[in-house]
Amino acid sequence: MKRYLAEHPSIEANAFPPYAPELNPVDLVWAYVKWSRLANYCPYDLTELRATLDKEFIRLKRRPDLLESFLAHTGLSLGP
Repeated sequence: MKRYLAEHPSIEANAFPPYAPELNPVDLVWAYVKWSRLANYCPYDLTELRATLDKEFIRLKRRPDLLESFLAHTGLSLGP
C-alpha cells in the first residue's frame, strides 16, 4: 500500500484507529437494523434470518436519505 501511495501522490490517505465504529457508516447501518428494525426479533433458523436481513437491506437501498444520514453522522464525506 505504501508503495502504491508513493507512486500516486494525488491520493491522500488518512490513518484511522484500528477500531473506530463511530467513523464507519456500515456500523451505523448494522446498529439501525439490529436495534431499531429487528429489535426483539427471533428467527426460527439462519435461513429465516438471512431472508429477513436481505429484505431489510433492500428496504435501506430505497432510503438514500437514511444512508446519507449515517455517513453525515461520522463527520466524513465522499467529496474532496
